[in-house]
Amino acid sequence: MKLILLLILIPLKSLYIPLNKRKSKYYWKLPIDDKIPLIPIFIVPYLLHHLGILLVGIMLWNSKYISPFLLSLIISYSIAVIFWFFVPNGVHRPSLPHTSFFTPLIRKLYVYDGDTNGFPSAHIFVTLLCGHYLSLGYPHLIAYIWTVISTVILSVLFTKQHYVVDIVGGIVAYVVSFYLAGIINYSIVAL
Repeated sequence: MKLILLLILIPLKSLYIPLNKRKSKYYWKLPIDDKIPLIPIFIVPYLLHHLGILLVGIMLWNSKYISPFLLSLIISYSIAVIFWFFVPNGVHRPSLPHTSFFTPLIRKLYVYDGDTNGFPSAHIFVTLLCGHYLSLGYPHLIAYIWTVISTVILSVLFTKQHYVVDIVGGIVAYVVSFYLAGIINYSIVAL
């Protein structure tokens, strides 16, 4: 089952790339977004997020949590891809004065990762799902896990990759996908 879910997830997740190349029509910046500073060092946890997903998959692969984890990712990406397709939205990027060693990395990220696909934030729903299932599989590491998760969540704001409303959308996608995956997984086990 886990291989089938993985084979569904990979192309679904890959839809992010062509959708990210489209022009954004909507920008949902709130006044609070202007008060959040750009903190260049947060590019490190932002980029390590991608390696973290792979690590979580490896750590959960032989556990009972891998199928619900993959199913949750499929559901959350399905929600996001549909939203991104029909409501292309993004984040206006700030100008980047060269203020630190990490600023060039943010500049490269802005070039590679277009300003589209802001809401819901995939970084948020994926990070929360990783933290949730990793906490179930490794409860003795829960404090460390949620410290890392919190840092990644802050990184999307401090790198100016997302607006606050995108974070809320990511949290909603996480909650919906987690609950739907639980219902679907329970139904499959009951068969």
